[in-house]
Parts: sequence; C-alpha cells; structure tokens
Amino acid sequence: MKKYLKYIPIILVLGLAFFLRAYKANELFYYAHDNDLASWIIKDILVNHHVRLIGQQTSVTGVFIGALFYYLQIPFYLLGHMDPIYVLLLTMILGTFAVYSFYFVFSKMFNKKVGLIGAIIYTVSEMIVFSDRNVVPTMPVMLWTVWYLYDLYLIYKGRQKIGFVLFGVLIALIWHLNLALVVVSPLALLAWILSRKKFQWKYFLLGAGVLVVLSTPLIIFEARHNFQQTKAVIASVTTQRNLVPQTATGWAKLDRVMQLVNANTTYLFFPSVSQVPVRLAFYLLVGIAIFLLIIKKLPKEYALLLTLWQLLYIGFFTVNSLNLSEYYLDGMNVVWIAIAALFLGYLLEKKFWKFLAVLLIAVYSAGNIYLILNTPDSSNGYIQKKAIVAYIKEDAQKHNYPCISVSYITNPGYNLGYRYIFYLANMHVNDPVSGSPVYTIVFPLSLVNKFDDRFGALGLILPDYKKYNQKDVDKSCQGENANLTDPMFGYTE
Repeated sequence: MKKYLKYIPIILVLGLAFFLRAYKANELFYYAHDNDLASWIIKDILVNHHVRLIGQQTSVTGVFIGALFYYLQIPFYLLGHMDPIYVLLLTMILGTFAVYSFYFVFSKMFNKKVGLIGAIIYTVSEMIVFSDRNVVPTMPVMLWTVWYLYDLYLIYKGRQKIGFVLFGVLIALIWHLNLALVVVSPLALLAWILSRKKFQWKYFLLGAGVLVVLSTPLIIFEARHNFQQTKAVIASVTTQRNLVPQTATGWAKLDRVMQLVNANTTYLFFPSVSQVPVRLAFYLLVGIAIFLLIIKKLPKEYALLLTLWQLLYIGFFTVNSLNLSEYYLDGMNVVWIAIAALFLGYLLEKKFWKFLAVLLIAVYSAGNIYLILNTPDSSNGYIQKKAIVAYIKEDAQKHNYPCISVSYITNPGYNLGYRYIFYLANMHVNDPVSGSPVYTIVFPLSLVNKFDDRFGALGLILPDYKKYNQKDVDKSCQGENANLTDPMFGYTE
C-alpha cells in the first residue's frame, strides 16, 4: 500500500486540473466564429461524408490548418447528437493530459519535485486554464511543446531511436496545430551535437519515414493543389505584407514582439488583475535562469537549448511580416514554466528557503484558483446564442413563417458564430434582402435605443409583423437555404 502513496500528490493535481477545466464549462463557453467553423467542418465530414484533408484557412491566405483536431472532436459531436457543447470534454481531457505530461517530462529531466511543481503551475495558471478551454486547433500547442522538450532530452541523452521517431511524430503534428512551432525544429540538431554521440542514420531514416507517413494528408493535398500552401508559406516569410505600419520593421517590430513576450510571461505567473509591471516576470525569469546556471542546477547544455528556444521565437517573429498575436507565442511558455519549477524545486531543498517556496506555490495556486472560480459567466456565449436561436424558431413557428432572415446590429466579427446553431435548430435562414421576415440580433445593447427581448448581453428585435403577408413570405422561402449555401469566411470544401 505504501508504494502507492507516492502517486497521491500527482493524482490530486490531475483531479484539480480536470475540475478547473470543467468548472462552469457551459456557462463560460464562448462560442464564436472559429467554433462555428469547426462545427461546419465536422458536419461536412459526418453528414456529407467528405473525408477532409484540411481544416480552416489560417491567417495566411492560401494556408490551411490540418484536419486532425477536427477528427478528434467527432466522437464528442456524436455523443452530443451533433451539439458542439460536448466537445468541451475533449479540451478537459487534453488539458489534464498536458498536466501529466509536464509532470512526466520535468521528472525525467530534473526530478519528481520539479515535475510536480511544473504540473501545479500548469494546472492552476489562470492564463493556461482559459487557454486550455479554447476549442481551437492551437489549444494543444503547449502539450506539443513539452513533448518536444522531452524529445530534445532523449536525443541529448543519446536515445536516438525513440528520439528521432518522436521527432517525426511531433514535426508531422505541426501542420495540425500551429506552423509557428517549426521555428524550434532545428534544436533537435543542436541536441544531437551536444550529445557527442555518433549519428545513427538508421534511426534518423526511421523517424523520417514516420514523418512522411503521418504527413500523407498534407502531401496529397499539396500534390492535388499545385503546392499552394508551400508557395503561400514561402511568400509569407519573404514578402512584406499584413503589416501594422508602426511596427513594420527593425527595432519597432522587435519592440512589438517583446511587448507580447513580456505580456505572455507576466500573465503566465501573475494574473491579469495583479497589475504588476509587464516586464517583471520576463526579467525575473531570465535572472533566475542565470542564477540556476551559475549554481549548476541548470546544466549548461539545457541552458543553451532553452535560450535558443526563446531566441528562435523572438528572432523569427521580428523578421517575419505577419502581424503577431499572443497565441503565436504559446510555444515559449514551456521554457518559463521549466525555469520557475526548477527554481522552486531548488528552494525546497534548502531548509532556510523551504517555507518561502511552499508559500509562493500556495499563494500562486490559491490566487489563480480564486480568480478562475470567480470568473463571470459569458454573457454572449453558447448558452445565450442557443437561447436566442430557440426563441426565434418558436416565434417563427407561432407566426407560421416557414423561413426567416437574420440581420445584425453589431461590431465587425460579432455577427459570426450563429450559423451552425441555426442549422441545429433545422431552420431555413435567408439574407434580409430575400423578403423573409427579419429578426435582428443586437450586440452590444448600447448600439440601439430599444429592443424586444434580451438573452444575456444579446438583444433581439422582432420583425414588424404587419409588413409581411403569408403569400409573400411563402414565396421568399422557395429558394435555397442561405444558411447552408452562403460562403463562410475560412471555410472551404
């Protein structure tokens, strides 16, 4: 029995991780365009029996994300009879597995105390918890990074067979997650150089074979479409486009990158309400890393790999012409967590500093958990959107409208995220120009002086019923269902 007691801490941490990712799942589900798009892609697979090679279009025109994340969602759509709410179970499972992965990898690279601390940080970080709740293909990025870190460790330790095979698997997954992850791929070569082991070509070729096999969907798609994604990616890194003028080039672009790096690092360790200086965490962690290197708690080979990991990200996005968003930098977080966990693990070994380490972990955990549990429910999320669609359907049936049309009074982008919900409700929805009765959805409510009903932060303006007669309405419904046939941004078959 005693031998199983050592597993209790990580079991408790995993239980907490699942709870924090499941807490108020429905109420906090912010269902928007990307989720709506995913639902249509999964409908295309299940209803249209279309074996898809690609998912949605990325921010780079002509480049699509791989379809794996959409296929992973299929069992949950089937479980929920095509209702997307059940897919939240997938993010809970992946997020909890990521916690265990941090524990496993850090335990192997350092020790079990560091592994447990890394798992705790990943479990309770407010930023990470809500990142894990996002049902988007980039959600497993941090899971990928921790296993890539382990892969570098394997190669460095001379375990080339499993190291190169895992490398092939992980590189093949990049297309399905986030192409920015490719920037750290050269570190595998550095890990081999640092290992001072003879290069095993047979294992490298085995890994290359795994990469080719798992990349078959991408290869087939590119062959069928004249390598359009390859050309688009090359164009995106060699031409100046999609630039924000004031942060276009040189030091200004580097400053923009560092602003986001600092923000990401700060919010990883200091919740958004803490109001700490945005550069504090970055410089503090850099200083801690140098300290750990000096006292030889961080091996110099590890330090080199982790440093270049961060510099590759910063350098790539400084010279790349794409506008940078915070989620592109999620691949850097594993390094910061490793440094923090290793430092706290070091303090726990020192009698004088042990209390401080326990206090820091306790305060960090309690503060983040408090913020997560007290996050206000979404006021314009899935629950509200489903409710407003259900109301529109009931009202249309009451007035004997075989179809309706929907208009939006909102800011750009907030008119998206409804189409699949209308599809689930089995409604014929036209454009307002069709002459079908017009229901108007309003967000935010401050944009209008009057509305007929509200659902959280969403308002609804009902049709002017006296304008419509049954004959004209029936005639407007004779055409195609625009909700099914109109193009959708980012969606292609």
